Amino acid sequence: MIDRHKYAFNGVCYFENAREHMETNDFRRIPIGRVGGIDGWLLTMVRKTVDLRPTFKPFIYNLESKPILILCYYSSIVKNDGSLACPAENSLYLPSAHGAGGQNGITPDMWLDEENGYLTNGGITIEYGFQIEAILSPENIWTFNFHDPLFDCQEKRNMISFCKENDEMPLFHCHKQLLTFHSTYFNSDSNENQKVELSDENLTHFNHFLQFSHGVSGFKATESLFQILKYSQKYKLSNVTQLAEQSIRINTFNFGIHISMANFFGLSHCLADLLREYESAKGLALDIRLLKRDQLEELSGETMKKCVKRFLEL
Repeated sequence: MIDRHKYAFNGVCYFENAREHMETNDFRRIPIGRVGGIDGWLLTMVRKTVDLRPTFKPFIYNLESKPILILCYYSSIVKNDGSLACPAENSLYLPSAHGAGGQNGITPDMWLDEENGYLTNGGITIEYGFQIEAILSPENIWTFNFHDPLFDCQEKRNMISFCKENDEMPLFHCHKQLLTFHSTYFNSDSNENQKVELSDENLTHFNHFLQFSHGVSGFKATESLFQILKYSQKYKLSNVTQLAEQSIRINTFNFGIHISMANFFGLSHCLADLLREYESAKGLALDIRLLKRDQLEELSGETMKKCVKRFLEL
């Protein structure tokens, strides 16, 4: 039996006066709310012609402009005895102009036949579940939906949620397996869903950080990469630091990285690239002298060793 509660968004909706609305094809639109960071999702009953006969089925859609999505969808008719009928569950690739429908549709005669028990006090009751799994970015890159809780997270206890300080409403949700495996910041021994408080994180850049941490590439902007480095250091994700360094070297190296920055973030390969650009010992010595006292004190032994080695080469 399908459990609608596994879905991040689920509920039971009632459409009154079914006969009248089938005749006029104007079932009301019931708001579901904001899903996948996208406002305006609605549930209604739509008419489709199948084999030259009209049929009606539940339909979730959004009238606003939205990206291409991958989603999971479920719907069932709640009969007048409380049992479920005609369950439909599916994973869909959803083009931007489409919505998600349930079963193939039922003819008005079948809906209205009292022996089927599809009507309750003359209306139709539908239970549904809805979950957006992936979102195609404007750069044509598939990204995770970290805006909503994971599918079946209450049963599996496999989620980390991030919320602002003194705010109980989580802003991001992601699978905890990868983060707990790579970082001691997160509790790898917990069998429960975890909650982490954010402090001064920029929400756009933090979403980029989570995407990047889960293998989504394509972040080439200097600011995004620096924020990813900042968060990877805070959350002790050295593997993410290494991936960000690779992106910096490939895409945006010439943006003014300096010795103290490479040292602070542990960018050993960027430091080596930077030192190779010096053409004279005088220029390298000048840049080191221009560092502030606290920056000099923070230089690691390994960084100093590489600077001295390059100085002697020059």
